[in-house]
Amino acid sequence: ADDTDCNLETFTDNDGVCRVKDKEIILKLCIGTVAFYLGKKASEYHSHKWTVYVREANNNDISHIIEKVTFQLHPSFSNPTRHVETPPFELTETGWGEFEIAIQLHFKEDVKHKEVELYHPLKLYSETDGPQGQISKKPVVQEEYDEVVFSEPPKPFYTRVTKTPPKPAPESAMAPYFQAHNPQEELSKIQAARHKAAQFRATLLKQLEPAA
Repeated sequence: ADDTDCNLETFTDNDGVCRVKDKEIILKLCIGTVAFYLGKKASEYHSHKWTVYVREANNNDISHIIEKVTFQLHPSFSNPTRHVETPPFELTETGWGEFEIAIQLHFKEDVKHKEVELYHPLKLYSETDGPQGQISKKPVVQEEYDEVVFSEPPKPFYTRVTKTPPKPAPESAMAPYFQAHNPQEELSKIQAARHKAAQFRATLLKQLEPAA
């Protein structure tokens, strides 16, 4: 063991997993969709071609942490549950309607963490699309920043990740449309939303309390 390992304070959890105390690994992600209007090729049920993706915020490879990504599409699609097991973690389809895509992140075995489920709205039409069927020829991009935090991670996972230098993710055809994010700003938005949700829940619980 090197100095890094020697300085780690560990403990064993109830499942017998050796974990690193007071440490965390943060997976910074961008979840997005890019939609293209098919123009003359458009039909009633296939007006747009779109891609949904999960990427690391700095476009680094995340396949050493993520085992596979499951995209749950609208039930009207044939085989609506799609698994992507190799990066880039993205899926391309054609359709006409907007819906919310459920995205499940499955982690490598040594992460010892259950799947994380995220949701992302598929956006096909821009705010500038006209009422007379004037659809923008520009791609419509909808991208959000999120973080998955592994608190007190298993020691083998922590050691493996901290000793693995970042490498670029495999090239994605959607790369020209990726957006820049300021993690501090995005995080404050996430925290504000969570705080608001917690306040709402507390208010709701108070309202449900039986009167004295």
